[in-house]
This record gives sequence, C-alpha cells and structure tokens, in this order.
Amino acid sequence: MKKTMIMVLMMFSIISFAQEKTYQLKQIPKSKGGMWGAISFKGQIIFVDNKANIIKNNAFDSNPVIPDKNNAELELPAFEKYDNIGSPFISEDGKEFYVTVSGTVASKAKKRIFKAGTALYTLQILVCTRGANGEWTEPVPFQHNGNNFSNGDPCLSPDGTYLYFASNREGGAGGTDIYRSKRNSDGTWGEPQNLNEINTGGNERFPRFDKKGNLYFSSTTGSMGGLDLFVCKLNGNTFEKPIRMYYPFNTEGDDFAISFTNDDTGYLSSNRSGTDHIYSFEPIKPQIIYDTVKIIETPKQEPTVSPDIVLEEMLKSGKMKHVYFGFDKYNIRDKEIPALIELIIFMRQYPTVVLELPSYTDCRGSDSYNMKLSRKRGEAVKDYLVKLGNIDASRIVVKEYGYANPVYDCDCSKSRCDDTKFEANRRVEYKVLKY
Repeated sequence: MKKTMIMVLMMFSIISFAQEKTYQLKQIPKSKGGMWGAISFKGQIIFVDNKANIIKNNAFDSNPVIPDKNNAELELPAFEKYDNIGSPFISEDGKEFYVTVSGTVASKAKKRIFKAGTALYTLQILVCTRGANGEWTEPVPFQHNGNNFSNGDPCLSPDGTYLYFASNREGGAGGTDIYRSKRNSDGTWGEPQNLNEINTGGNERFPRFDKKGNLYFSSTTGSMGGLDLFVCKLNGNTFEKPIRMYYPFNTEGDDFAISFTNDDTGYLSSNRSGTDHIYSFEPIKPQIIYDTVKIIETPKQEPTVSPDIVLEEMLKSGKMKHVYFGFDKYNIRDKEIPALIELIIFMRQYPTVVLELPSYTDCRGSDSYNMKLSRKRGEAVKDYLVKLGNIDASRIVVKEYGYANPVYDCDCSKSRCDDTKFEANRRVEYKVLKY
C-alpha cells in the first residue's frame, strides 16, 4: 500500500464532470492509526476510534467520539453498553443519530463489524433521537435489521426521505450492496430497495451525499485495490453510471467514508499509510508552473509558452523530478509519488501533449536483461499515469534504453560507483514528443 503523503495534488473532476480542480489532502491532527468515518456537524467532527488495544468478540473495540474544544475525546453515553460501534451519521437538523453496531445473534458468515477487524455477529443499524432537553434517547433498532444478514453504513438522503445503507441480505448482486428505504408518513420505513444501477458482484459500502445531492460510495469492483470511492448523479429517481474518483481521492489501499462540509471540502478515510486515518480535502488555487509562465486557471487554456519548454524549465528548476528505482526493481516507490503527481498535473494542463518515457538501468546486469528491466520501469510509470491519473494511454510512449546515457559514468567493467550514483542512473525521464 502507498504511504501517507501529507500533501498530494492532482486535477480531478468532482461531479460537475466538466470543471476540473486541483485538490490537496491533509491528514487531520490527532488522527492516529485506527480513526475513520469522519462527519461534521456544527463545527464539530464525529469519527470512529478503533481502540486496537481492546479486543472483544474477536474484533477491535470501536466507538464514535466527538473531540471537545481541547481535542479530548468525548464518547457518546447513549452507546456505552455497545462494544463495537461504527459508521456514524447525523441528520441535517441534528435530531437523528445513526450508527452501526454488532448484533446479538452469532453469524456463521463472520461479517465485518466495521472497517477493520472481524466479529462473530451480524451488523445492525441503530438510531437515537435528540429530545427537547438536548439529550439523546436510547438507541432504537432499524426495523429492517435481521439476525442472518448485516445492515450497516447508514445515511439519510439530503431531504431525509430515504435511509441508505449497505447490506448483504439475500437477493443482492453479491457481497454487500447499497439499499434504500423510504420513510413513511407515520415514521416507519418501507421495504428496502436494492440500487441495482450501482451495485456489483463485489462489495459496495459507505453511501454518502454531497451538498448537491450526488451519491458517493466505496466499491471493490473496478478499484485500484481494496475499496475505491465512486460518485454518481441522481437523475429523477434513479442513479446514473458511477464514476471512479481519481488520485488523491483513490489509491491502491482502501479509500472510503467520504463526507462533505461544503460543496467541495470535507473528509475521507483511507489506509494508504497502512492503517486507517482521516484526511481533509479542499481545492487549492491554480498553480504557477514556473516564473515566466502565467498562472494556469483552467487545464485547457491556451499556453503562453510551449509545453516542451515548460517541462524543460520545470525539470531544470527542480519543480519536477524524474522517477528513480531500487536496484533490480521496477515498482513505484512511495518517495517517487510527488514527482508523478506533478507529471499528471502537467499532462492534464496540456491535454494535447504526447509524452515519451526514456527508461534506464545502471550498468549491472547483461544488456538484454537491462533492456527488459528498463522497459518494465517505463511501463510501471505509464501504468501509474493511466490508472491513477486518468491519462489516455495513447499519450504515453515508453522507450527502453538499458544502460545508456548514464547520469554518472559507472561502467562496471572499469570501476564501481557508490549507491547514490547507481540510483541516479536507474531512472525514467520525460520528453515531449508532440503537442
């Protein structure tokens, strides 16, 4: 899994499907490992804390908490009797609070109790309401819970008419599906409906809405690995085809439980660092490519300087770097990701550019082996740009050179270089072929 990057940048269409923005993610303070599922209400953040040092029923003990003004964690007393609580959701008016808890009847399926860990019980949705005195009532089970299947990850539609949730009940497309239940005039809930237009044979979880009424969820189908975030637009009473979000929202780890504080700001959860953390996201102002180029406000604006000169100047100034590799390796290392993000931004700002990736090795190994290895390195960079950057594969040409054009002359038949010089030769460079 990729390691955490405190600041990661990329062009991303967040649901307008036309306007692209550059976003940054930041791991929120106090988000130690095992925290996830953040939602915001009246300036406070509610999230789940997996207390990994407490093990009950073969699952991590988890509780929703609200940091007070001093960032101390205040547990919600209405749920004190439950060992495992996750996926908090609070209604827009602040009068209903939904969570997922472990059921009381053992399940042979051993379904997950929350994001991480395995429990021996099915999942159930509970809701408590805020009374006139401001206190929460005792939690009440959702009427369509069951003992032989799980319900979880609850959220209300923006108007409060529907309760959306994930379930592995019989009759689904496979794994966990997303369902919705309509609230009746007497406060009861109608029979759950499967959202067939978005569910797959994998696992769909964590439904959430943005301020514009677009539905977000996570799925294992069509992902880069684990859970990926998807978004789809509500058209009438049905949803359009889901679109997978791109880096930095999705990585090769689990990315899930997105929530919004405004039109394009909010939180998401991810284990891209190896354990669950909460990240805030927000758009940033357009970037200055380099000193003699005007600020690019939209990716498709006519450039004032040709892209090949822009790329050359960025490399010279150190604002963009080539990608380097470990000895006899072609995997993308975590420390190379910032360079690739800058390259993705460049290619999206210049959508007509066709890029060549000259790929190299150090001097160790046979010529034929090094040609194959340098090819694999170039293909690894191309694959990253295509899959995580949504760059058209036809715009990227890999050219392998083996041990040629070395940065340092490290001819192994004559002398040996230190590791720093060897690594400088193991690289993938960038070259504009046409635009």
